[in-house]
Amino acid sequence: MSDSSSVSSTGPRWRRPRTVSVRSADGELVAHDVTVADGLGSRLVGLMGRTRLDPKEGLWLLPCNSVHMFFMRTRLDIVYLDRQQRVVLCVPEMREWTVRLLPVRHAHSALELAPGTLSRHGIKDGDQLKIETEPVIREEVQLEMAAAGSDSLRS
Repeated sequence: MSDSSSVSSTGPRWRRPRTVSVRSADGELVAHDVTVADGLGSRLVGLMGRTRLDPKEGLWLLPCNSVHMFFMRTRLDIVYLDRQQRVVLCVPEMREWTVRLLPVRHAHSALELAPGTLSRHGIKDGDQLKIETEPVIREEVQLEMAAAGSDSLRS
């Protein structure tokens, strides 16, 4: 498991990983293309203007204990994390043009994920997530996509 300090403060900014992967405690891949937003500009702009977010994409706002949905054009699942990537608060499908003005107690960062990600992976308050800086193996992503496709064919 990678802690947020290893992503946000180790080495020069140009050497920091720009994307990370997120896994649940049991190792299930939640998102493999999560952009790290650890500068003032990248945190402020975030995902503004995006019309949709692919199921395996996201944004990790670091540090962050409050988010806004101004100028957003899609709903998002928000996961607030403490410094050890334990889920402090889940906000499923936060609507466009809303804001959570009060800081979330004990939150150090926030993950913005595609709507439905929380329910699809059963993520809830108190869960432990793993933020990985190593790139996800392409074959693993393809296997998960194939499994998801076969599950949708059955329903």
